[in-house]
This record gives sequence, structure tokens and C-alpha cells, in this order.
Amino acid sequence: MKTATALLLSLVLGTPALACDKVDAAKVQLTLAEMGASWSEQDGRVVLHWGWEWDGAPAPQRVRLLQAFADGDACLAGRPREIAFYRKGELVGRSAPAIGVQLLDTATVRVARSGAAAADCAR
Repeated sequence: MKTATALLLSLVLGTPALACDKVDAAKVQLTLAEMGASWSEQDGRVVLHWGWEWDGAPAPQRVRLLQAFADGDACLAGRPREIAFYRKGELVGRSAPAIGVQLLDTATVRVARSGAAAADCAR
């Protein structure tokens, strides 16, 4: 099951989106839920708790997971929203329209950025 889930997620993530595809966005969320993720929303903010798949993922894959959820959520909600990502009660990432997606590595206080905010930081 883990291999099939990873293959499905890689296919969906590997397909460049020209426009928001709500069916693909829903498929990504379903795949993440099958991987143990759960989320809730309140007042336009989303809180996601990662499941077991997070633990074995290297940092680049974790950034892609954050980005996949944030992109899908923005598509389905009609706009980007603030998202806090947690694993076992610890904040491991965040996403917001102004900053893009950030993977937080609390052990070394390192932040990996993805999206427009990353390009702004590189300037």
C-alpha cells in the first residue's frame, strides 16, 4: 500500500498544473489522508497533523508534501490560506500567502522555503 500511495502521489505531484484542477487537488488530499494526515479548519486557517509517512520522508520530500497540500488547499478553497503543519504535536512547517511554504527543522533551526517566497529570499 505504501508503494502504491507513493506512486500515486508522485504522479499527481509530478504533473505541472496550468490551472487549478479541483479533481487533482482532491486526489492529493485523499492520498495524504491515506498516508495518515488529518486536518481541520477554523476562521480561514488550516491545521494539519501528519501521519506515519512523514517520519521516513527526507527533507526535500517533506517540502513537496507541504507544497502539495498547500497548493491543493488553495485550489479547493479558492485562495491560499494560512496552514500550520504538525507531527506528534510539534510544528514542522507552515504556509501562508506572504511567505509561501516553509519546512521547519527545529533540531537545527533551519528553514527550507518553497514557492514565491523562496525566490524573494534569494534576491
